[in-house]
Amino acid sequence: MLPGLRIWAAGRAVAFCARSTAVLPRIQVFRQTRESRRFYSDGRTNKPARSSAQTGDRGQEPQADIPTDDDAPRSFIDTLDDSVLGMYGSKPLTPAQEDVLYTQGRIPNPEEAETIISDELNSEEAAAEIEPGFESESESGSESGSKPKPEPEDPGHKFGLPEQPYPPNFHLKQRYHPVVDQLTRLLMRDGKLSVAQRNMSMVMNFLRTSPAPIYSPKIPLLPGTPPAWHLPLNPVLYITIAIDSVAPLIDISKLAGAAGGGRALEIPRPLTLRQRRRIAFKWIMDAVENKPSRGSGRKQFPSRIASEIIAVVEGRSNAWEKRRAVHKQGTTARANVGSQRKAKARHR
Repeated sequence: MLPGLRIWAAGRAVAFCARSTAVLPRIQVFRQTRESRRFYSDGRTNKPARSSAQTGDRGQEPQADIPTDDDAPRSFIDTLDDSVLGMYGSKPLTPAQEDVLYTQGRIPNPEEAETIISDELNSEEAAAEIEPGFESESESGSESGSKPKPEPEDPGHKFGLPEQPYPPNFHLKQRYHPVVDQLTRLLMRDGKLSVAQRNMSMVMNFLRTSPAPIYSPKIPLLPGTPPAWHLPLNPVLYITIAIDSVAPLIDISKLAGAAGGGRALEIPRPLTLRQRRRIAFKWIMDAVENKPSRGSGRKQFPSRIASEIIAVVEGRSNAWEKRRAVHKQGTTARANVGSQRKAKARHR
């Protein structure tokens, strides 16, 4: 046996590990807490009353005064100052201002608009005359001394007869808005008026559901334009503002051979309201035809028209460049306004 080997010392260095026991998976029972039932008939403020121990000092906290419905402003636009309202584009238009815009193509002051509408009503009432047949019957009845026959209580009409004299637009074919009717006729192809009316209704639906436009300070719209958030609420006003804002005021007519050397003389001439709207809508349709098609179906063409109208209001349309070019050309040729009469007198 070797002298350096010690058996008892070797036994101390051996480490014995305890046997590892297999860890069994722990099964947990999931308990679902019962939710508190709340019926639709219950109010939001119907909460269970707290005990005095739960409330403690919290019940002594001061409560802030809750504004009532009478104190709250009806709209955020009423709380703004007049200087701030200029940034929004002034207040919404009154019904009288909208009527003047549709008939004259401009937005006057509310007082001026009311005066114009009242003058039109007075002129219509003054122009209304009694029909000769009824007048003769009334005169003959008064002369004979006979009493007028009483009107029957139930003449046989469910909703009654319209009042006379009839208004100027009281006609079956004039029941639509003048701006919408003109643009629908310009949209019509191959005499298919129903297709054009369907496309125009889709255009107004797209404008109604689109977000409010963002006005550009570089491209001024029609003076007195309502704020941007008001336009989607009234699609007819939306289209009218876009058309009348980009519509040119003048057109360039060319007089052949009047400039000398066989050249045509450019003469600017003013346009009527319907002519201005027709040219503006023609520019919009030219831009729509050059736009790429997004998908297919009935809605892709009205969606392109609606997007171009929004681009006109936001100042991103190419129609503004055409309007600027026509006005610049008219400013250059304004010295030739009286040349047409001279040329006609020369030929005589």
